[in-house]
Amino acid sequence: MLMCWKARDYMKDFSQYGNRPDDQWEMLPWIPDPRPPFKIWVKPEQIAPFFLIPHHPYAISLLLKINDGFRTEEFRRLGLTGSSGDWERLVRGVIREFEENNSGVGLFHFDSDEDVFCVYSQYIDDLMMLAKMIRVACADEKAMRTYLGKIEYIKLFWEGAPEGEPSVILYEVDTENERLALRSIDIFADGSTRNIPDLYDGVIEITPIPTVEELNAHVWGEEFHACIIEQAEFEAIWETHTYDGALK
Repeated sequence: MLMCWKARDYMKDFSQYGNRPDDQWEMLPWIPDPRPPFKIWVKPEQIAPFFLIPHHPYAISLLLKINDGFRTEEFRRLGLTGSSGDWERLVRGVIREFEENNSGVGLFHFDSDEDVFCVYSQYIDDLMMLAKMIRVACADEKAMRTYLGKIEYIKLFWEGAPEGEPSVILYEVDTENERLALRSIDIFADGSTRNIPDLYDGVIEITPIPTVEELNAHVWGEEFHACIIEQAEFEAIWETHTYDGALK
């Protein structure tokens, strides 16, 4: 599934990827103020052609230039193109493995465009560990296939949703893991959204997400209908917390 980037006549400076205005960064209470210089312990040759861009004192970005064509042939054999969207999909698989083996979720964010893949974090050591994992994950086609998985994005409309319930729900579904949701987004009638990084946290019974065909055959009820959406739409709403699309 491809991400659609708006065409531009210029390429951003590398220092702009994963960078934010000062007032948009989270202040980490355990970090001394002023923050000491970052200790970059990953060697460039360990992660090349990926490379790091520090945004001291706030964060660090890992970048890859798409026009270098790194692993493009492998992506094509997997039915993809090697776009920034494809790299984000692969890296999300790596992040899931990272989170399973380390504490903390929501440590990493994306700021890619058609020219450059970018993942960034305020957690400097975690980003460098992730960088090494990403490089291993794309060592060969078999490893890439493992991390890419088969992800599907569904938009579910709930007609006549009760007050306080979402009118629209977006699901990121792992079709190779019993159709379980990786993430979901609740969208309410007023346009507000709620990101849910773990749909099954605290639930008694884990329920897979039906296919669009099943949802449109009203397996969940006459009030529900659904469609497939692009990954780009899901990611944009997840990152911006805004939705201006249809509610029914």
